[in-house]
Amino acid sequence: MTRKLLLAYCLLTFPLGAADSFHGQWISVADHLIGTPVESYPFNWGEGVQMIGLEKTFERTQDARYLDYMEKYARLYTSRDLNELLNIGSKAQGSRPGPGYCGHWSPATAILYLYEARPDLQYLQLAEGVASFIRSGAERSAEGGLGHWQGSHQLWVDTLYMACPLLSGLGKLQHKPEYIEDAADQLVDYTRHLQDQKTGLYYHMWDWQTQEHTAGLWGRGNGWVLMSLADTLEVMSRGTKPYADLRRIAERQLAGLAATQDAEGMWHTVLDDPASYPEASATAMLTYGTLKLVRLKVAPPTYVPMARKAWKALNERYVKDGVVTGVSGGTGPQGIANYKTIPLGSQTWGTGAYMMAGSEIDRLR
Repeated sequence: MTRKLLLAYCLLTFPLGAADSFHGQWISVADHLIGTPVESYPFNWGEGVQMIGLEKTFERTQDARYLDYMEKYARLYTSRDLNELLNIGSKAQGSRPGPGYCGHWSPATAILYLYEARPDLQYLQLAEGVASFIRSGAERSAEGGLGHWQGSHQLWVDTLYMACPLLSGLGKLQHKPEYIEDAADQLVDYTRHLQDQKTGLYYHMWDWQTQEHTAGLWGRGNGWVLMSLADTLEVMSRGTKPYADLRRIAERQLAGLAATQDAEGMWHTVLDDPASYPEASATAMLTYGTLKLVRLKVAPPTYVPMARKAWKALNERYVKDGVVTGVSGGTGPQGIANYKTIPLGSQTWGTGAYMMAGSEIDRLR
């Protein structure tokens, strides 16, 4: 079947109107966000994802209010000391991450995207500073895999999205192929240790001291991976071995995701356990990653109905009055039983992932 026929099949299976009917809800989430106090959002991973989602909503709408809000956020931090933002020099306390924690990297990705839309040297300098730390200051395994913080000795799938979009985006902007290569290498290394060979899906964490990974195919963790693949492949040269390697990785994961989506369209917090609860941030992330990979022609358009079905389920059940619900709280790599008990609510990372998914849905309009 030709690509045109495949696309025609997708449109007949899930027509454009079904996505259009939720356009207003997508915009309502962005509008609700910019009505909240920007000072309440710290320089942390969930807030970074939220601002990335807002910027991608701006790309589609060209609504200057969204960038105005992002600039207010960025200016809270551009004058701060970088070591302070990255938690350098601190010590781990109990279950809290230690110095160089990767959760403080993703806001730099949002601020890099802001720089591309509204150039300001301070924005670029912040993004460069964080990327430089990732390249030369972050903990790495013997193979070069990025640790979750200095002294963790662990690969967490979350780390991929904290690093890969920033490295690949800055690599493209500043013609630094070594940054893009590093992002691609991270995905290959993490896949070597965390992708389940049977399903193509990912475990949460691998410890390079014990050589063991955690149990359970965590839903949001797979969202971090798929989004990282999409954002990295976007800037890579086709026809190269690294591009082909990432494409094969994405193909395997997408096949596993197709097999675990529930009848309503959601993915669950433990992907292969239908008894675990449906989870909105995972579903939004996987919608974004799937549609972007199709748009980049990495994946075939036969995956479009899967993503549209997820978008419909998200909007019908988890979005009301501009608020995205059904999002699990911060989740450590403590296994299947723990994933099932994390409380659900509204979280910054769920809001951001939802807006990101909407931006890709909007490209199909």
